[in-house]
Amino acid sequence: MPTPDPMTAAIGQPPSERYVRYVLLLLFLVSVFNVCDRTIVSVLVEDIRRDLALDDRQMGVVMGLSFSATYLFAGIPLAYLADRYSRTWTVSIALLVWSAMTAVTGMAQSYGQIVVARMGVGVGEAGGSPASHSLVIDYVIPDRRARAMSLLSVGSIVGLGGGILYGGWASELIGWRWTLVSVGVPGLLTAVVFFTTVVDPPRRASESTRPDTFTGRPLGRVMLELLRMPTFVALTLGATFANVVSMGRNLWEPTFLRRVYDMGAAEASLVYLFIMAVPGILGTYACGALTDRLARRDRRWYGWFPALTCFLLVPMSLGFYFSSPDTRILGVPIGFIFSFGASMVAPGWSPATMTTAQSLVPPSARAVSAATWSMISSFVGMGIAPVLVG
Repeated sequence: MPTPDPMTAAIGQPPSERYVRYVLLLLFLVSVFNVCDRTIVSVLVEDIRRDLALDDRQMGVVMGLSFSATYLFAGIPLAYLADRYSRTWTVSIALLVWSAMTAVTGMAQSYGQIVVARMGVGVGEAGGSPASHSLVIDYVIPDRRARAMSLLSVGSIVGLGGGILYGGWASELIGWRWTLVSVGVPGLLTAVVFFTTVVDPPRRASESTRPDTFTGRPLGRVMLELLRMPTFVALTLGATFANVVSMGRNLWEPTFLRRVYDMGAAEASLVYLFIMAVPGILGTYACGALTDRLARRDRRWYGWFPALTCFLLVPMSLGFYFSSPDTRILGVPIGFIFSFGASMVAPGWSPATMTTAQSLVPPSARAVSAATWSMISSFVGMGIAPVLVG
């Protein structure tokens, strides 16, 4: 397991390329567990609902609002601490907490208990992503950052698809309770590895020409400065609208497959893997690499490319939802073809948004910057979309 020379890290010399790849691999795994633990309940909806006697509205709260409310309010303060102290500690402790609370979710015996457990998952996960984004900026050179950020997005999709696939299989084999316990344990082990092997690197200077009005400021003033940046406000609004679509699709489409296409949990999770997760992984990395390439010619592509992919997503998604299950091409439902295409372009906004948010601010506000746009977009996306669809 590669480890850096602490003195090298302390004096600001760049780490080896091998060690950077190792850190990105661990951040990839953190992202996998982050989204897996957050969304695996989506394939367990029918089982949890029957066991705890819940309705669709309550399940919408369990999947979304209970998580996203705590995610929003805990995320920005935790990011503020990450900007001032160790990001490695922040990520490790966050992963430890949300993995433990995922296992606790499997022990819930009532609606109130499962809501409280999901709130605990939200508190833990709130500390993971912002600090991870900040670490990427300081470990990766500028013209490769969108690709590096895309690895975190790929990790999210692997976590989503892998969680859905494993959840559908495991729930039929060991039940929904032990399924949740079993996905929490690997995160606990990864937290220990991350804490013991990842060094918090020196913070790179900002590429922005804007005067630094963030350093040494209290959290309220940092937030006010972010709100005074029109580009950051527009980026946050765009990410919020995009996340409403993403969470509405991701959290309810396994149930959509089960009800509309008359599938069992295992079959729905397998189909979901091939029409959502696999194309999403391919599309995310391709979009990150393409954004970096286009931005070398004109940096405005960091804004244009997300807009283009969001525009393309709409007709493809509608094609999936409104196609008849009996309409097929070479035996494949035409709706699945639309879903494949939608999943290729759906994550196109994410790598560019993560890169831009980090580039706008100095090192002292990078985690808060990531937390602000991601927490607001996640709160609205996960808090409103699942309930509305339910």
